[in-house]
Amino acid sequence: MSRLHLFEIEDLSLCPSVIRETSTDFLFGLYNLLNVYEKAYEKVAEILDKTETNAIVDCCSGTGGPIKKLRDYLDKNNKKDVTITLTDKYPNIQSFERFEKEYPVNILGVTQSVDATEIPSSLKGMRTFFSSFHHFRPECAIKILQDAVKNEVPIAIFESTQRRPIDFILALISPIAVWIVLPFSKRLTLRKFIFTYIIPVSSFFFMWDYFVSNFRTYSPRQLQALTQKVVSDNYHWEFGKLKSRKRKNGVVYLIGYKM
Repeated sequence: MSRLHLFEIEDLSLCPSVIRETSTDFLFGLYNLLNVYEKAYEKVAEILDKTETNAIVDCCSGTGGPIKKLRDYLDKNNKKDVTITLTDKYPNIQSFERFEKEYPVNILGVTQSVDATEIPSSLKGMRTFFSSFHHFRPECAIKILQDAVKNEVPIAIFESTQRRPIDFILALISPIAVWIVLPFSKRLTLRKFIFTYIIPVSSFFFMWDYFVSNFRTYSPRQLQALTQKVVSDNYHWEFGKLKSRKRKNGVVYLIGYKM
């Protein structure tokens, strides 16, 4: 099945903040309950070692997604000195402040809007994209990769969605998952409760975005094709799927770093 770049409600500038935050809060709760990116954390640590990098700039962070699990993994594997900076086009300042309070030295949040296609040079470190790279059309995706090369920083992209029948089935039942998982994010406000459980707009908008995310996600071969359009003679590119006992179908990934 070919990649289709349909629109996601979450991407629209007119999307109400309560809808966007409910969606990202659900993902935060889901990633922490299921540890979807367990193998990705291992990969991140591996690349940090290879490139002797001690900082991460997380792009399109939302409300933090898998960052808590990543932080805990790094801390348990002798990488407490690695800092993580959270960035987003629509920064969730309250979420960023929660992380800063829980990890006052190791996690920082940028409160200004940050364009993932042109990260400020002042933000140094390995760039990570968790469940967010599919938001970008090919021309912007190439720009993101080229900007990492330009600044000579590693980049790591991970996607949990794919274009398989099971992913579309999961999208279909996702409103139920939102109702069950959202409280585990521990960020359920009255507004979010109303628009999720009383008037379930957020739940069904998320279902649409989940369907679209599956269509938008780049396959490993498509990620490889993107790297071939990047001027990066001194860069090593690695792509494929990270598989585990829990995720036999794997997490799609792309890694790039200077040789």
